[in-house]
Order: sequence, then C-alpha cells, then structure tokens
Amino acid sequence: MEKEKPKIYRLDDNISFRKCTLYHNDSLYGSGDCTCHVIREGFDEQYYHCPHEGIHFHCTKHPEIEMEIESKPFGIDLKCIKCDKTIPFDNIRVVIQKCMRLLNMEKFKDAELIRLDDWYTPELKRKVPIKESDYWIHVDVKTDKDKDTIVVLYVGKKGSKEKTQFFIKPEKLQLSNDHKDLDPAAILAKIEVTLKDRKIKQEYDEGN
Repeated sequence: MEKEKPKIYRLDDNISFRKCTLYHNDSLYGSGDCTCHVIREGFDEQYYHCPHEGIHFHCTKHPEIEMEIESKPFGIDLKCIKCDKTIPFDNIRVVIQKCMRLLNMEKFKDAELIRLDDWYTPELKRKVPIKESDYWIHVDVKTDKDKDTIVVLYVGKKGSKEKTQFFIKPEKLQLSNDHKDLDPAAILAKIEVTLKDRKIKQEYDEGN
C-alpha cells in the first residue's frame, strides 16, 4: 500500500502550514511530528499537547522548511532560515485562526445544507417501480413547518446519480423544482399534477 504524502496548505505567498499529529488531539503515546509540544499532567498520566492547536508554519517558497517562531514584547516573528525573511505578527492566534478557517473550507465543501428556517417532518418514502424503462422515480412525503403536506418527487435516468427534484404542495396548490439539480428538460417533456380544484402543468423544451 502506497504511503500517503504529507499535506502542506498554502496560506499566502509567504506562509504555508501543516497539521501535526497533535492537531486538536492530545496524545498519551508521544508527540509524533509536532515540533513544539509540551507535556501536560493528567490525573495519573502525562499528555503530549501542541500549544499552537496542531498548526505548524512553513515557508511557501521552501515548503520543506518549518518556520522559526521568535517571540517579541508585542507579538511574534515568523522566519524562514533559508530565505532569511522575517514576517511580523501582533498575535499568533490570529494566524492560527486563518489557517483553521482554510482547513474548514476543505472539510465542509461537500457538507449537506440544512435549512433551519424551513424544516420538514418525514412521513413516507417510497421507490416507484417502472417496468421496462430507462428512468427511476423516488417519492418522499413530508410535512412542512405549516403542517402542510409536501411531496418530493425525484426523477432520474438509470445508471446516473443526476436527478430532477420536484416539490408538490397540495394544500398550497404549488409545483416547483429545485434549480440546483438537473434541468427537468433533460429528462421530461411534461409534468402534470392534479389537485383538488385544478391541474398544474409544466412543459419543457430542452432546446430552449
């Protein structure tokens, strides 16, 4: 099995950074690749702790070199021993927080977005079988924050993860689709919903 390469993240033209073994995690079994660890006393054991929250600064021009941290009366200096460049900061915590925000961008880039202002209560989930068809349909029936029914209809082509998503709200007499998903025109020519006092129809032309 091929060993995973270490990751160094670029903060700007001067500073890059990495996560050490003790990133957000004290250890009983050694400091790993942390170069500034301290030892904390527990109830009956000692813990290895990184005082910089597991963030270590590297030179962007020479990423293999970890920058030296020089304390001053009113801040710190970060210095690369190879290019002999000093970068002053009033507070190291500010730099650490910038690095952690960038790490969070990587962590949350594929996160599920949950709308707290418009929640739904699931009531029924069902896959609708379609014989001899290249398409699939999945139906969820939920209740929205107003206690009204919402039918979520998913339509897609077999073998593909892309889908069109429709929202049918019988009490509110509404039919809409999620614009973040596949354009309905790529799958359907028409959708027609029969409600208690009307029919709602949408027709699609992929060329337009």
